[in-house]
Amino acid sequence: MCGRYLTPEEADLERAWDLTLPAGYRQSFNLAPSQQAPVVRPGREGERELALLVWGFRPHWAKRAWINARSETVFATRAFEQAARRHRCLVPALGWYEWQGESAPKQPWLFHRDGFRPFAFAGIWTPGGPELPHSFAILTTDAPPALAGIHDRMPVVVDEADYARWLAPDCGEEEAEAILGNNRSDMAAYKVSPYVNKPEHNDAACIRPVD
Repeated sequence: MCGRYLTPEEADLERAWDLTLPAGYRQSFNLAPSQQAPVVRPGREGERELALLVWGFRPHWAKRAWINARSETVFATRAFEQAARRHRCLVPALGWYEWQGESAPKQPWLFHRDGFRPFAFAGIWTPGGPELPHSFAILTTDAPPALAGIHDRMPVVVDEADYARWLAPDCGEEEAEAILGNNRSDMAAYKVSPYVNKPEHNDAACIRPVD
């Protein structure tokens, strides 16, 4: 699963996607559920847009929110199937955190690409309802052997070559599942301090390596 992650700086986001962010965005070193985060999705005219959505997928009928959805069953799960077909998005990130261990104190790790280059998780979003904001969930999959010793699940990291097709309205279930199965696992990982355990801690100390 993915319960916290790191978002890019505004300049990196706009440069990577050639899109302008809405006002009010600030990079997060420790983004937590229920907070706003940038996603890339098709706009009303089909063009891409960068929008700020709430992390925690909650359709208008739901009494709860989901921060993650299993990629293996997303097209067969009532809560997610319509979004998986019609409301796919990309979730820009610089890395994500996982906690290793069966009991406290668990050791937090930060996963990232070499050089902290931006990448994107596969996501789905929902319009919510009259009193609910637009919101999203990150799709997850089994971690490869190199990462599974830290945590058995990980976000689906979409290959750059698949960005356009993942967002395309005519991308069907079979093609979308192939994209989800092409998960990039070329990630580095290192231990970070339990400082990151508290969501209110949101600064560069969150990503500082520890022995």
